[in-house]
Amino acid sequence: MKVNWFDRVLLFILSVVALVLGVAVVLVGAAVPMGWAQMELTRQPYNVVTMVVGGVTALIAIRFLFFRRRRRDPKVDSVMVSGDHGPIRIAYDTLIQLANRRGSQLRGVSSFETAVREGQGGLILTLRMRVLPDIDIAALAKEAQNAVKAYLEETTRVPVERVLVQITELGDGNRSMNRVWSGSGA
Repeated sequence: MKVNWFDRVLLFILSVVALVLGVAVVLVGAAVPMGWAQMELTRQPYNVVTMVVGGVTALIAIRFLFFRRRRRDPKVDSVMVSGDHGPIRIAYDTLIQLANRRGSQLRGVSSFETAVREGQGGLILTLRMRVLPDIDIAALAKEAQNAVKAYLEETTRVPVERVLVQITELGDGNRSMNRVWSGSGA
């Protein structure tokens, strides 16, 4: 979500107004401006409540006055591998592409998607597969787990902690490799 410049200006103005009001309420609770503020808010125990409300309002205003949207940390979207001449950073997108490439090569897979997140002892992969009908789904899922895990660990040297498989649905049997024989003996 992006915050445009108009929203930033409005947030700044609102923060300044809230800061001024918060400080004014603290001063009223402390009975500093004696003239016009001599009212119920300056008497015990209301003055303490008034000062606390004003202080909290001022602190929230200061927080939003210096509010900045954090940029995404590139370390979160990648994994580090040690190389001979220094560290190597591999993006999660690259790992997803590699896993999808290997998974879509499996016989019986109609479509293949991968999600990557970091676990305690390595990566946790979630494979979402759409399989062709009349396939042993349990055997295909196990084959996908082993094949993708081995391929990623071999090509990237990144440890894979777990590989979760979700079979989403049956795909259609009309893949490009299931072409109908035309009958012309070539």
